[in-house]
Amino acid sequence: MLKFDLYRKLPQDLIEPSKSGALISFTSLILMFILFITEFQEYMIQQVQTEMYVDQNKDDTLLVNMDISFPNMPCDFISIDQQDVIGTHQQNVKGELLKKRTLNGKVIDTYLSSNETLNLERAQKAYEQKEGCDLIGYIIISRVPGNFHISAHPYGGQVSIVLPFVEQSTIDLSHSIRHLSFGNQNDIQKIREKFKQGLLNPLDGISRIKTSELKNVGVTHQYYISIVPTIYVDIDNKEYFVNQFTANTNEAQTTSMPAIYFRYDISPVTVQFTKYYETFNHFIVQLCAILGGVFTIAGIIDSIFYALQKTKVVLDQ
Repeated sequence: MLKFDLYRKLPQDLIEPSKSGALISFTSLILMFILFITEFQEYMIQQVQTEMYVDQNKDDTLLVNMDISFPNMPCDFISIDQQDVIGTHQQNVKGELLKKRTLNGKVIDTYLSSNETLNLERAQKAYEQKEGCDLIGYIIISRVPGNFHISAHPYGGQVSIVLPFVEQSTIDLSHSIRHLSFGNQNDIQKIREKFKQGLLNPLDGISRIKTSELKNVGVTHQYYISIVPTIYVDIDNKEYFVNQFTANTNEAQTTSMPAIYFRYDISPVTVQFTKYYETFNHFIVQLCAILGGVFTIAGIIDSIFYALQKTKVVLDQ
């Protein structure tokens, strides 16, 4: 039975301690302790795994959440329309969108855009008082490449009547994007609290304000958006279906009715972020690798130092 012992012991009188061995042993213990603490912290921290696969989402609509401020455009003439690659063109798209009339930065009236009826007299008064408008809520668009745009296209005739009375030749679509995202707003809020990964609202905080020199020049703004369907799975295995996106922008002068275009395409690839804890088995394997690796390397270094010391003694003799 004794012949199977892989950890045979040397008699105590055959063991020779050395200063270099003591130093290496002390350093190894410190290093093992540091690596153990590091690995233990990794074991206790939630990890995030990233996967990519072909998008299999069968929904035919997409939620667009927005909070956009127009300091120089009355609510009465603001419309949100959609046009997609299959030829659908819809004015005043569906959703739940609040219009907040503002004057000198203060809200003076709030109403649902779906309940709006154009009052030309009120619209002219709003222009004369230099009212602005905040759009807050969400719209529902088709889940195919296309664009949704903010303009006064449905009210072109009425706009041409009102503008001469306020000594303007075109509308001013200066704006600030406080928030823009795609997907369920509640899910997006929860993801912000639980995850750090992803670009869910990169346009937040962007402003495009027309200078006084361009008062009577039409300016159209365009945002080019690439939407990436994304699934977040939290530590409780609950899934959140939202969309990341990247965006570029430009603007150009125009002689036609100005507009703000959000041109989007949808990636055929879905990204999934999954939170998980490292398994205990993996932690033990990592721990054994750390302890065994440090012990082995320390033994090799000690053997080298010991051999060099012996060589030096022989040479000195």
